[in-house]
Amino acid sequence: MKRKIGALEKVDADLPNLQHKIRIDPPSYRDDFVGQYSQYASLYELFLQSPTTTDDSGIVRLRDLIDFVSHVADCYPKITEGFAGDLRALIERHHATLEPELRDKIVGSLVLLRRKDIIDSQTLLNTLWPLLISTPSKSLRALLYQKIISDIRTANSKTTNHKLNRSMQTTCHNLIASDPASPKGLWSVKLTRELWKRQIWDDAKAVSIMAAAALSEDAKVVTGGVRFFLGGDQEREEAADDESDADEDVDMGKLRHQAVINKKSAKRDRELKAAKAKVKRKEKKKNAPHPLNFSALHLLHDPQGFAEKLFFQHLQPSQPKVKLNLEQKLHVLNLVSRLVGLHKLTLIPLYSYFLKFLTPRQPSVTSFLASLAQATHNLVPPDALEPLIQKTANEFVSEASAAEVASAGLNAIREVCARQPLAMSETLLQDLVQYRKSKDKG
Repeated sequence: MKRKIGALEKVDADLPNLQHKIRIDPPSYRDDFVGQYSQYASLYELFLQSPTTTDDSGIVRLRDLIDFVSHVADCYPKITEGFAGDLRALIERHHATLEPELRDKIVGSLVLLRRKDIIDSQTLLNTLWPLLISTPSKSLRALLYQKIISDIRTANSKTTNHKLNRSMQTTCHNLIASDPASPKGLWSVKLTRELWKRQIWDDAKAVSIMAAAALSEDAKVVTGGVRFFLGGDQEREEAADDESDADEDVDMGKLRHQAVINKKSAKRDRELKAAKAKVKRKEKKKNAPHPLNFSALHLLHDPQGFAEKLFFQHLQPSQPKVKLNLEQKLHVLNLVSRLVGLHKLTLIPLYSYFLKFLTPRQPSVTSFLASLAQATHNLVPPDALEPLIQKTANEFVSEASAAEVASAGLNAIREVCARQPLAMSETLLQDLVQYRKSKDKG
């Protein structure tokens, strides 16, 4: 009995060696593989029957066999045709109770099977995404998110994978739309924002996901969606700059060093040519016109409807569905104002909303003043703006006002009137001129 156990341990310890031999000559080691695969199948069945009582040695052995089979599964496709299904079933049913190293090994093995084209990207993502939004494990969520991003990037590396992108975008949108009050929608926001930054998802469908997020009923999801519209394009430019800098470093530093200083060899020559080709492709891509590289604000399907919903859902109600703090409300107000100014929208209630905030005692009052200026354009009725100009002058611009307060008020009035000159009455204009003259004399 001892001799048999010792032999098994030797076989287990030699799995990497067997894996290497199989890669070189699969037919010659078919029987050896079948023996190991049978062990895997037996351990798998035992584990399914009692996943929580399997001892440590059994878990380690199963983990090693999963790693082994996943590396050589492409050599024996008929024997291993059910292997990917086994792994998917195991992690889908037991991800909450699996030993962490075994769980991570299963995820890594599924990704490896995808690289070997044993399963496709859609199958992999359909497995990983539900786990991402349901698992309580922080470490597993981080791993799954990284693998999902990596797979989508790989699938779009040579050419845009429209089918996969549409499928995942629909999944992200449905996650938010099906339960607007759920914080799980934040994963849709994170994924979309990252892929937008990488210029992988750069269409109106991605923008519609973030619009749905901005109109959801969870504060974090709302904030994530709103901040995307306020800063997504800047993030994209920064990411492009970082990528460009990295390419330049490879070109000017590493390549010259290898070519000039190191001794020549066939391997180094291949690496040098591959690196040069990569830099050339990146340069070509950078200089190529990109017709879809528009601001997210320009890709909105219905800017007027979106601005109205944002305002009436998050800012106007006395008891909104989502409780936002002042900073979050200012983000929403900033977005609404930007939409109104950019698209020259008509949203009259927005201007009366500003009235109660135009006082020096209001926290973050400069943000309110900036948003007011941003929401002004030449199609706004002067009657809607005149009370705001008058109140700003009364509250900020007087002999008793501190210099910085008066300056803030005057700047705000100047910005509004530059966009809609008819907003100021002649009487107020004369008063401000007199104020300026008295200050100049002082």
